[in-house]
Amino acid sequence: MWNYQEILCALKPSLVIEFGTRYGGSALFFAAVMRQIGGRFKLLSVDIDAETVSQQTRQDPDIELLSTSSIDPRVGERITRLRSEYPGPVFVILDSDHSKAHVLSEMKTLRPLLVSGDYVIVEDSSVNGHPVFPTHGPGPFEAIHEYFEQHPEDYRHDTVREGKFGFTFATAGFLVRR
Repeated sequence: MWNYQEILCALKPSLVIEFGTRYGGSALFFAAVMRQIGGRFKLLSVDIDAETVSQQTRQDPDIELLSTSSIDPRVGERITRLRSEYPGPVFVILDSDHSKAHVLSEMKTLRPLLVSGDYVIVEDSSVNGHPVFPTHGPGPFEAIHEYFEQHPEDYRHDTVREGKFGFTFATAGFLVRR
């Protein structure tokens, strides 16, 4: 969370996108940090299950909840509209379904929507033995690897940010759009 707030303060995004809401705690955290930074912003949080989202998150005027899969075409359409309403940098965190196929689809969904300087964090790429939970099966780390095989010039790895605290759950997942 410390890393996230530093990225937000440096980037000053006008749009924060979160794939994977669950209870909404991280959405509230991101919105609170963004309010401290100042400036106009919107936070879009996408999850297939709206039942678990807290009332506090639902009532936050800066948070928009979208109940669907993060790879639903309507998500891309909504991001496009929000980008025009909230011009400027975008910060994205991928933290929903951690299967390789799903994360790769999320990354491909975002490909035409992000521009140079936008920041993406692929969470939980530490699973499947990178270095934890070796029995998970192909997940975010493998999705990042395959994406880079297909589109090697789309992002640069922010290895300085990734290594700042000596361990991260987003192994190879701190990405800046070129």
